[in-house]
Amino acid sequence: MNKNKIALISALSLIIFIICDIVMSGNNADLFKTIIIAIILYVGFNILGYIRWKFAYHFLGVIIGIYTLSLFVIINTMFRNSDVPALHRFGAIFIAIIGVIVNLFWYRFAWPRIKNDYVRIVKRNIKKK
Repeated sequence: MNKNKIALISALSLIIFIICDIVMSGNNADLFKTIIIAIILYVGFNILGYIRWKFAYHFLGVIIGIYTLSLFVIINTMFRNSDVPALHRFGAIFIAIIGVIVNLFWYRFAWPRIKNDYVRIVKRNIKKK
């Protein structure tokens, strides 16, 4: 699979995560730290994927999985929290659902790349024996 498509979907996933993080945390002091860490993780592993580090997309898949779980937490929190105005709740739920869909697309596009990495590693290890 094309690394550019994987990087584009990763960037879209990162943007949606940042938007959800801003919507959910408001003026939290740790918001900036969370955003910086997310940017470093997403960009770092995409760069490592471009330079053909074997496990870059595997680790990025784990990171995206963790952030997908946080999007489910946002959806759950917004459904249960009646103190938040309805427009704000539905907006956060909508953005989180879009984020989950984008992350599932990331897995769909990245899976052939991850599979090829596994096949290449196994073939190389078989040749060593």
